[in-house]
Amino acid sequence: MNTSVVRAFVSLISAGLLYACSPPAPPTLPANTEQVADGVYLFQSGGHRSLFLIGSEGVIVTDPLNADAAREYRDTIAAITDKPVKYVVYSHYHWDRVSGAEVFTANGAEVVAQERCAERFVDNPNPAVVMPDTTFGDQYEVSVGGASLGLHYFGPAHGDCLTVFVAKPARLIQIVDLVEPPRASFPYDRNVPYIKPHNIREFFASVEALANDEGITQALASHVRQVDDGNGGTRPSPPVAPVSIIADQGRFWGAILDAVLKARNEGNIGIDSFVRIKTVDVSVFEPYDGYRKEDLPIIMRRFVGYYDMGR
Repeated sequence: MNTSVVRAFVSLISAGLLYACSPPAPPTLPANTEQVADGVYLFQSGGHRSLFLIGSEGVIVTDPLNADAAREYRDTIAAITDKPVKYVVYSHYHWDRVSGAEVFTANGAEVVAQERCAERFVDNPNPAVVMPDTTFGDQYEVSVGGASLGLHYFGPAHGDCLTVFVAKPARLIQIVDLVEPPRASFPYDRNVPYIKPHNIREFFASVEALANDEGITQALASHVRQVDDGNGGTRPSPPVAPVSIIADQGRFWGAILDAVLKARNEGNIGIDSFVRIKTVDVSVFEPYDGYRKEDLPIIMRRFVGYYDMGR
Protein backbone atom coordinates (compact mmCIF):
# COMPACT_ATOMS: atom_id res chain seq x y z
CA MET A 1 0.00 0.00 0.00
CA ASN A 2 1.21 3.50 -0.75
CA THR A 3 2.97 4.96 2.31
CA SER A 4 1.07 8.24 2.11
CA VAL A 5 -2.23 6.38 2.00
CA VAL A 6 -1.26 4.36 5.09
CA ARG A 7 -0.34 7.54 6.98
CA ALA A 8 -3.64 9.15 6.06
CA PHE A 9 -5.54 6.01 7.12
CA VAL A 10 -3.76 5.89 10.48
CA SER A 11 -4.45 9.59 11.02
CA LEU A 12 -8.16 9.11 10.42
CA ILE A 13 -8.29 6.19 12.84
CA SER A 14 -6.38 8.15 15.50
CA ALA A 15 -8.65 11.15 15.12
CA GLY A 16 -11.69 8.90 15.50
CA LEU A 17 -10.29 7.29 18.62
CA LEU A 18 -9.48 10.67 20.15
CA TYR A 19 -12.99 11.91 19.41
CA ALA A 20 -14.50 8.77 20.91
CA CYS A 21 -12.40 9.08 24.08
CA SER A 22 -12.84 12.83 24.58
CA PRO A 23 -15.72 13.96 26.80
CA PRO A 24 -18.45 15.93 25.06
CA ALA A 25 -18.09 19.68 25.22
CA PRO A 26 -20.10 21.23 28.06
CA PRO A 27 -23.31 23.00 27.02
CA THR A 28 -23.10 26.70 26.31
CA LEU A 29 -24.66 28.50 29.24
CA PRO A 30 -27.64 30.75 28.54
CA ALA A 31 -26.86 34.45 28.82
CA ASN A 32 -28.88 34.73 32.05
CA THR A 33 -26.79 32.13 33.89
CA GLU A 34 -23.47 32.15 35.72
CA GLN A 35 -21.62 29.01 36.77
CA VAL A 36 -19.87 29.64 40.09
CA ALA A 37 -18.60 26.10 40.80
CA ASP A 38 -18.95 22.57 39.49
CA GLY A 39 -22.71 21.98 39.36
CA VAL A 40 -23.51 25.32 41.03
CA TYR A 41 -25.19 28.15 39.09
CA LEU A 42 -26.90 31.50 39.51
CA PHE A 43 -29.97 32.27 37.39
CA GLN A 44 -30.64 35.96 36.67
CA SER A 45 -33.97 37.66 36.12
CA GLY A 46 -34.16 41.43 36.28
CA GLY A 47 -32.11 42.45 39.30
CA HIS A 48 -32.40 39.05 41.01
CA ARG A 49 -30.05 36.08 41.15
CA SER A 50 -31.32 32.66 42.28
CA LEU A 51 -29.11 29.72 43.17
CA PHE A 52 -29.53 26.28 41.62
CA LEU A 53 -27.54 23.05 41.91
CA ILE A 54 -27.28 20.13 39.49
CA GLY A 55 -26.45 16.65 40.80
CA SER A 56 -26.42 13.19 39.27
CA GLU A 57 -30.05 12.58 40.28
CA GLY A 58 -31.66 15.94 39.65
CA VAL A 59 -31.73 19.68 40.29
CA ILE A 60 -32.29 21.84 43.39
CA VAL A 61 -33.83 25.22 42.62
CA THR A 62 -34.11 28.17 45.01
CA ASP A 63 -36.40 31.21 44.85
CA PRO A 64 -38.48 30.97 41.64
CA LEU A 65 -39.22 34.74 41.87
CA ASN A 66 -42.49 34.81 39.88
CA ALA A 67 -44.30 32.72 37.27
CA ASP A 68 -42.75 34.43 34.24
CA ALA A 69 -39.25 34.25 35.69
CA ALA A 70 -39.82 30.64 36.77
CA ARG A 71 -40.70 29.60 33.22
CA GLU A 72 -37.48 31.19 32.00
CA TYR A 73 -35.67 29.54 34.94
CA ARG A 74 -37.06 26.13 33.93
CA ASP A 75 -36.03 26.60 30.29
CA THR A 76 -32.57 27.77 31.35
CA ILE A 77 -32.02 24.61 33.41
CA ALA A 78 -33.30 22.46 30.52
CA ALA A 79 -30.66 24.02 28.26
CA ILE A 80 -27.96 22.76 30.65
CA THR A 81 -29.28 19.39 31.82
CA ASP A 82 -32.10 16.95 31.17
CA LYS A 83 -32.26 16.00 34.85
CA PRO A 84 -35.54 16.82 36.64
CA VAL A 85 -36.02 19.54 39.22
CA LYS A 86 -36.51 17.66 42.49
CA TYR A 87 -36.69 20.51 45.01
CA VAL A 88 -37.71 24.16 45.14
CA VAL A 89 -36.35 25.86 48.27
CA TYR A 90 -37.55 29.23 49.56
CA SER A 91 -35.02 31.61 51.14
CA HIS A 92 -37.71 33.53 53.05
CA TYR A 93 -41.37 34.51 52.76
CA HIS A 94 -41.25 37.65 50.61
CA TRP A 95 -43.41 37.27 47.54
CA ASP A 96 -40.88 38.86 45.18
CA ARG A 97 -38.60 35.84 45.75
CA VAL A 98 -40.93 32.87 46.20
CA SER A 99 -43.83 33.22 43.77
CA GLY A 100 -44.18 30.95 40.75
CA ALA A 101 -43.09 27.55 42.13
CA GLU A 102 -46.03 25.89 40.38
CA VAL A 103 -43.91 25.93 37.21
CA PHE A 104 -41.72 23.30 38.89
CA THR A 105 -44.22 21.51 41.13
CA ALA A 106 -46.36 20.74 38.08
CA ASN A 107 -43.57 18.34 37.09
CA GLY A 108 -43.19 16.77 40.53
CA ALA A 109 -40.84 19.09 42.41
CA GLU A 110 -41.16 19.28 46.21
CA VAL A 111 -41.23 22.69 47.94
CA VAL A 112 -39.13 23.17 51.10
CA ALA A 113 -39.21 26.15 53.49
CA GLN A 114 -38.47 27.12 57.08
CA GLU A 115 -41.51 26.57 59.28
CA ARG A 116 -42.04 30.26 60.08
CA CYS A 117 -42.33 30.94 56.35
CA ALA A 118 -45.17 28.44 56.14
CA GLU A 119 -46.91 30.21 59.02
CA ARG A 120 -46.66 33.52 57.16
CA PHE A 121 -48.12 31.96 54.00
CA VAL A 122 -51.11 30.80 56.04
CA ASP A 123 -51.60 34.16 57.75
CA ASN A 124 -51.09 36.16 54.56
CA PRO A 125 -51.91 33.85 51.64
CA ASN A 126 -51.07 34.57 48.03
CA PRO A 127 -52.30 32.28 45.23
CA ALA A 128 -48.98 32.84 43.44
CA VAL A 129 -47.07 31.25 46.34
CA VAL A 130 -47.11 27.44 46.59
CA MET A 131 -47.30 26.15 50.15
CA PRO A 132 -44.27 24.07 51.17
CA ASP A 133 -44.50 20.28 51.23
CA THR A 134 -41.72 20.06 53.80
CA THR A 135 -40.83 22.50 56.59
CA PHE A 136 -37.93 22.50 59.02
CA GLY A 137 -36.88 24.22 62.24
CA ASP A 138 -33.21 25.10 62.58
CA GLN A 139 -31.47 22.91 60.00
CA TYR A 140 -32.23 20.70 57.01
CA GLU A 141 -30.54 19.42 53.86
CA VAL A 142 -31.74 18.41 50.41
CA SER A 143 -29.59 16.26 48.11
CA VAL A 144 -29.69 15.21 44.47
CA GLY A 145 -26.77 12.83 44.12
CA GLY A 146 -23.39 14.44 44.65
CA ALA A 147 -24.86 17.91 45.23
CA SER A 148 -26.70 19.12 48.29
CA LEU A 149 -28.02 22.33 49.78
CA GLY A 150 -27.71 22.91 53.51
CA LEU A 151 -30.48 25.05 55.01
CA HIS A 152 -29.81 26.96 58.24
CA TYR A 153 -32.11 29.16 60.32
CA PHE A 154 -30.65 31.50 62.95
CA GLY A 155 -33.72 33.47 63.96
CA PRO A 156 -35.23 36.71 62.61
CA ALA A 157 -32.88 38.82 60.51
CA HIS A 158 -34.28 39.91 57.14
CA GLY A 159 -37.87 39.07 57.96
CA ASP A 160 -38.86 36.21 60.24
CA CYS A 161 -37.62 33.12 58.40
CA LEU A 162 -34.52 33.95 56.38
CA THR A 163 -32.74 30.71 55.51
CA VAL A 164 -28.99 30.66 54.91
CA PHE A 165 -28.00 28.42 51.98
CA VAL A 166 -24.78 26.38 51.87
CA ALA A 167 -24.02 24.70 48.53
CA LYS A 168 -22.09 21.44 48.93
CA PRO A 169 -19.52 20.18 48.13
CA ALA A 170 -18.62 23.59 46.64
CA ARG A 171 -18.72 25.23 50.09
CA LEU A 172 -20.46 28.39 48.93
CA ILE A 173 -22.87 30.40 51.07
CA GLN A 174 -25.79 32.64 50.08
CA ILE A 175 -27.62 35.02 52.43
CA VAL A 176 -30.41 36.40 50.28
CA ASP A 177 -31.16 40.15 50.41
CA LEU A 178 -28.81 40.70 53.35
CA VAL A 179 -25.25 40.10 52.10
CA GLU A 180 -24.42 41.22 48.56
CA PRO A 181 -21.09 41.21 46.70
CA PRO A 182 -18.81 42.91 46.03
CA ARG A 183 -18.64 44.54 49.51
CA ALA A 184 -20.63 45.23 52.63
CA SER A 185 -23.01 48.11 51.97
CA PHE A 186 -25.87 50.32 53.05
CA PRO A 187 -29.30 48.72 52.54
CA TYR A 188 -31.06 49.25 49.22
CA ASP A 189 -34.10 50.58 51.07
CA ARG A 190 -33.19 53.16 53.72
CA ASN A 191 -36.49 52.44 55.44
CA VAL A 192 -35.13 48.94 56.25
CA PRO A 193 -38.66 47.50 56.48
CA TYR A 194 -37.58 43.91 57.18
CA ILE A 195 -34.54 44.16 59.46
CA LYS A 196 -34.93 42.71 62.97
CA PRO A 197 -32.57 44.70 65.26
CA HIS A 198 -32.96 42.52 68.35
CA ASN A 199 -31.41 39.48 66.67
CA ILE A 200 -29.27 41.02 63.94
CA ARG A 201 -25.98 40.82 65.84
CA GLU A 202 -26.59 37.23 66.91
CA PHE A 203 -27.63 36.29 63.39
CA PHE A 204 -24.37 37.46 61.84
CA ALA A 205 -22.30 35.85 64.59
CA SER A 206 -24.05 32.53 63.91
CA VAL A 207 -23.53 32.80 60.15
CA GLU A 208 -19.84 33.59 60.65
CA ALA A 209 -19.50 30.51 62.87
CA LEU A 210 -21.26 28.37 60.26
CA ALA A 211 -18.96 29.62 57.50
CA ASN A 212 -15.93 28.85 59.64
CA ASP A 213 -17.17 25.37 60.56
CA GLU A 214 -17.97 24.51 56.92
CA GLY A 215 -14.68 25.88 55.55
CA ILE A 216 -16.52 28.37 53.34
CA THR A 217 -14.38 30.91 51.49
CA GLN A 218 -16.91 32.68 49.20
CA ALA A 219 -20.38 34.21 49.48
CA LEU A 220 -22.86 34.31 46.60
CA ALA A 221 -24.95 37.25 45.42
CA SER A 222 -28.75 37.28 45.28
CA HIS A 223 -28.94 40.46 43.19
CA VAL A 224 -27.14 42.10 40.31
CA ARG A 225 -26.62 45.86 40.26
CA GLN A 226 -24.30 48.38 38.70
CA VAL A 227 -21.09 49.10 40.61
CA ASP A 228 -18.05 51.27 40.01
CA ASP A 229 -15.65 49.68 37.50
CA GLY A 230 -12.68 51.75 38.70
CA ASN A 231 -12.43 53.61 35.40
CA GLY A 232 -15.20 56.15 35.80
CA GLY A 233 -17.89 53.79 34.56
CA THR A 234 -19.99 50.97 35.93
CA ARG A 235 -20.20 47.21 35.56
CA PRO A 236 -22.58 44.51 36.82
CA SER A 237 -21.83 43.43 40.37
CA PRO A 238 -19.96 40.12 40.61
CA PRO A 239 -21.66 36.86 41.57
CA VAL A 240 -19.22 36.05 44.39
CA ALA A 241 -17.23 37.79 47.11
CA PRO A 242 -14.78 36.66 49.79
CA VAL A 243 -16.53 35.22 52.83
CA SER A 244 -15.18 38.16 54.87
CA ILE A 245 -18.10 40.18 53.47
CA ILE A 246 -20.29 38.48 56.11
CA ALA A 247 -18.29 39.87 59.03
CA ASP A 248 -18.09 43.27 57.32
CA GLN A 249 -21.87 43.44 56.85
CA GLY A 250 -22.42 42.27 60.40
CA ARG A 251 -20.22 45.10 61.68
CA PHE A 252 -22.31 47.59 59.70
CA TRP A 253 -25.56 46.54 61.37
CA GLY A 254 -23.83 46.33 64.74
CA ALA A 255 -22.57 49.90 64.30
CA ILE A 256 -26.07 51.09 63.41
CA LEU A 257 -27.50 49.42 66.51
CA ASP A 258 -24.71 50.79 68.75
CA ALA A 259 -25.23 54.34 67.48
CA VAL A 260 -28.99 54.12 68.03
CA LEU A 261 -28.66 52.75 71.56
CA LYS A 262 -26.01 55.33 72.46
CA ALA A 263 -28.20 58.19 71.23
CA ARG A 264 -31.17 56.70 73.03
CA ASN A 265 -29.30 56.36 76.32
CA GLU A 266 -27.95 59.90 76.06
CA GLY A 267 -31.39 61.36 75.41
CA ASN A 268 -30.58 62.32 71.84
CA ILE A 269 -33.78 60.84 70.46
CA GLY A 270 -36.57 63.29 69.67
CA ILE A 271 -40.18 62.67 70.62
CA ASP A 272 -40.79 61.45 67.06
CA SER A 273 -37.98 58.84 67.43
CA PHE A 274 -35.71 60.90 65.18
CA VAL A 275 -32.01 60.44 65.94
CA ARG A 276 -30.08 63.70 66.06
CA ILE A 277 -27.38 62.87 63.53
CA LYS A 278 -24.96 65.45 64.93
CA THR A 279 -24.35 63.13 67.88
CA VAL A 280 -23.36 60.21 65.62
CA ASP A 281 -19.80 59.51 64.46
CA VAL A 282 -20.52 59.12 60.74
CA SER A 283 -16.91 58.21 59.91
CA VAL A 284 -17.72 54.64 60.95
CA PHE A 285 -20.14 54.37 58.03
CA GLU A 286 -18.27 56.22 55.29
CA PRO A 287 -16.31 53.17 53.99
CA TYR A 288 -19.48 51.21 53.19
CA ASP A 289 -20.82 51.03 49.63
CA GLY A 290 -23.85 53.24 49.07
CA TYR A 291 -22.99 55.58 51.94
CA ARG A 292 -25.25 58.63 52.13
CA LYS A 293 -25.13 60.72 55.27
CA GLU A 294 -28.71 61.82 54.76
CA ASP A 295 -29.87 58.17 54.93
CA LEU A 296 -28.43 57.56 58.39
CA PRO A 297 -31.10 59.42 60.40
CA ILE A 298 -33.83 57.56 58.50
CA ILE A 299 -32.27 54.15 59.11
CA MET A 300 -31.68 54.96 62.76
CA ARG A 301 -35.17 56.32 63.26
CA ARG A 302 -36.55 53.02 62.01
CA PHE A 303 -34.22 51.12 64.32
CA VAL A 304 -35.38 53.11 67.35
CA GLY A 305 -39.00 52.30 66.53
CA TYR A 306 -38.26 48.62 65.93
CA TYR A 307 -36.16 48.36 69.09
CA ASP A 308 -38.82 49.96 71.27
CA MET A 309 -41.40 47.56 69.85
CA GLY A 310 -39.19 44.61 70.79
CA ARG A 311 -38.94 43.66 67.14
